[in-house]
Amino acid sequence: MKRARWLVTATLVLALAVIALGAYTRLTDAGLGCPDWPGCYGRLTPPVHDTHIAMAQARFPGAEVDPFKARNEMVHRYLAGLLGLCVLAIFAVSRRLPRGRGLAAALLALVVFQAALGMWTVTMNLMPVVVVAHLFGGFGVLALLALLRFELGGAPAGAAPPALPEPRLARLLPLAWLALAVLLAQIALGGWTSANYAAAVCWQLPLCESGWSQQFSLRAAFSLPLGHETYEFGVLPYEARMSIHVLHRIGALVATGVLASLVMLCWRQAIGARARRLAAAVGALLALQVTLGLINVVGQVPLANAVAHNLTAACLLATLGLLLRQLHVSAGSARERTVSQPLPSRASPLPR
Repeated sequence: MKRARWLVTATLVLALAVIALGAYTRLTDAGLGCPDWPGCYGRLTPPVHDTHIAMAQARFPGAEVDPFKARNEMVHRYLAGLLGLCVLAIFAVSRRLPRGRGLAAALLALVVFQAALGMWTVTMNLMPVVVVAHLFGGFGVLALLALLRFELGGAPAGAAPPALPEPRLARLLPLAWLALAVLLAQIALGGWTSANYAAAVCWQLPLCESGWSQQFSLRAAFSLPLGHETYEFGVLPYEARMSIHVLHRIGALVATGVLASLVMLCWRQAIGARARRLAAAVGALLALQVTLGLINVVGQVPLANAVAHNLTAACLLATLGLLLRQLHVSAGSARERTVSQPLPSRASPLPR
């Protein structure tokens, strides 16, 4: 168990690095830095020297060879490959563990699908739907690793009975599930904004420049641009990009309200030390994410800040998943405690 915990922790840190590097690759427009897959211009290493650049140009005459973008893309691929090997090792080790086998199997299946999405991202020339699915896959890998580490950590999560009665704990769960659904929708909007190159459309707060409401269109925001040779730098018109950006900001307001309500309600209730720490972590990550979003608008999407915005969203999703899991464990523990309590005995009636 100790070695398994160490392996999962190391893989969790590696997943954070892969997510950050993936965001950096996308934000530096290096998603097509290598036009083929899994190699780069037919090689296992990016073309850096003049000879290799000339060979790459000869093999792919229609591509613009950029060593910087190719290097970013290949480093990301190799780190993602290392992450896949670590997940495979976790799956092999989990066969001998008393718990966590299902999570390890789901994690391995997701990583395999994520590798396919990475290939399709390149072969389909950054089609927005595939890019958003690839983003979700990376976030899902991180969330499953966090849950697996949670399951393998020390004593069982429900060992100490919570101070909050089971009915009151059960009332927290619908709000927690709602918060998870809202956060997933907001992450999807963020990925859709990035995949369609709509992050730099609006610069004014709180929503967009004046006159945006006359051009806003839900239909244009969710139109699927198909049949294009490449989707690099976006293919949607300004009306659609502006509508996507405004929806992402509205979603941020809704998600902030729901998550903040959950954090405050958890903090006011006696839900146990671990759950309160997780709720505090969700609140801190939420405040950081809102701050980074505002800096993106005011600073016109600075690169380091945009990468941090992406990474914080992944951490927020994983932490919220842990909080939801802890609330379920605590509710089950409280339910078992209630059932195991003996019923009060009735005094036998006196004979007449």
